[in-house]
Amino acid sequence: MPWLRVIDNVAFGLKMRGMGKAERHGVARQFLAIAGLSNVAEKYPHELSGGMKQRVAVIRTLANKPEVMLMDEPFAAIDAQTRMVLQEELVRIWASSRITVLFVTHSVEEAVFLGDRVAVMTPGPGRVRDIVPVSIPRERRQWNLLGTDPEFNRLKDQVLGLVRNAEVETP
Repeated sequence: MPWLRVIDNVAFGLKMRGMGKAERHGVARQFLAIAGLSNVAEKYPHELSGGMKQRVAVIRTLANKPEVMLMDEPFAAIDAQTRMVLQEELVRIWASSRITVLFVTHSVEEAVFLGDRVAVMTPGPGRVRDIVPVSIPRERRQWNLLGTDPEFNRLKDQVLGLVRNAEVETP
């Protein structure tokens, strides 16, 4: 909400659930610290970069402690460098919250990088064609470590093969 400061945006859901101002701001400050955004708590959304806005959106959701978080191509409109930083940041934030994230993407690399399992969908009507487990440990989920990783490349090729086959098989 452009008229609210970052801290109030992060705390908004907690306010709607009846949490007092001091407590909700405390929770919001914890999540801002986790995302490395403590220094922007008093700023307004128009004062933030696109990447910072995305991180605020993620922690605004996490602050409410959902059981599941749906992310539908959240990094699609961001430049490649910021996208990689946000992907690594999401892995780091996820490690501290451990909630279930359903992440929708058209990027095979992003799916393999972020996922524990990659569900490959068929073209319309979308059905799950196959599920590929990702066995790469979370601590290795850094782009500078994965670029030449044989397991990452094998998984990426496996998912790409399933995507290509799904497109061919659909009438």
